[in-house]
Amino acid sequence: MRFERTAIAFLLFSCLQAGRLSAQTALGAATAGTPTEQRLAPGVSRVTSAPLSKTAGQSRRTGGDPVDDRVELREYGFKDTGENLPYAVFVSSKVTRDKKAPLVLALHGFSGNHGTFMRTAAVDAAEEGGYILVGAMGYSPGGSFGMPFGGRGATQGPARASAAGPAPSPAAPRGGRGGAPIGGTAVTDAAMVAELSERDALYVLDIVRKEFNVDDRRIYLMGHSLGGGGALHMGEKYADTWAAVAPLAPAAFGFQWTAASKLKNVPLLIMQGEDDTTVRPASSQALADQLKTLGFQCEIKMMPGLDHGTIIAGAMPDVFKFFSKHTK
Repeated sequence: MRFERTAIAFLLFSCLQAGRLSAQTALGAATAGTPTEQRLAPGVSRVTSAPLSKTAGQSRRTGGDPVDDRVELREYGFKDTGENLPYAVFVSSKVTRDKKAPLVLALHGFSGNHGTFMRTAAVDAAEEGGYILVGAMGYSPGGSFGMPFGGRGATQGPARASAAGPAPSPAAPRGGRGGAPIGGTAVTDAAMVAELSERDALYVLDIVRKEFNVDDRRIYLMGHSLGGGGALHMGEKYADTWAAVAPLAPAAFGFQWTAASKLKNVPLLIMQGEDDTTVRPASSQALADQLKTLGFQCEIKMMPGLDHGTIIAGAMPDVFKFFSKHTK
């Protein structure tokens, strides 16, 4: 229990510090996708920043995260709190209305946002493979996409240790990496933010599935750090949705996996930077070993020279290659 509390506190502090450094480099850069003052009806979305180009470039940021110029930034009416929440979409030029397209839902880490994964590396991979790539806000930068990393225990999905210690307030990183307000602010209770984070991701997925001709047999999930833990949580809870799941440097504290876990039947790829000092390589290796022992379809790849931040871009070719091999 003491180890878990220390590990969680260190992880969140390290991610927040990394966010502050990113924010310093973002000074003077254009901040994209400023939400409108007008409240949108539940489920109704609008474009806040249209794609700037058909070629690669990163002239916008969401908070401190660079966003590729081919990405469209949006917001929609979040019915649970009455707020507008942002999300991001990239549609490959290979996607056509008369052919079903694969979709990847991306979940950011602590202090991140809907644009965290929408960098050139991920967009290039999505373009080449003909994917729709979607970045969810997860309600706030501190959203865990349903993974209760503290506070009350999980009521659904994989069982978890009940004594993970108190969760830090999600209000701390509310501005995201760039400092400007991003995401929801009406709710600050850690347990409620975790729930709203999961709902937001599901609502966004539903919006995009209704808008585009999505192949239901090829919907994939990936997440980084806290979002990697969220990907494991949502991967288990909604196992029938995913063709494959890829956690990057997953902050997967307190999971108690069993041979009866639903995620056992979903192909899983864990990506880990060897130079990561936030989520240690040994932790991801131990997780992969445990899941393999239980009969999970789990692979792990260690990436030399990559740390907790650079794994996001560095893992993209392997992640999309892995996704391309799996169909429900």
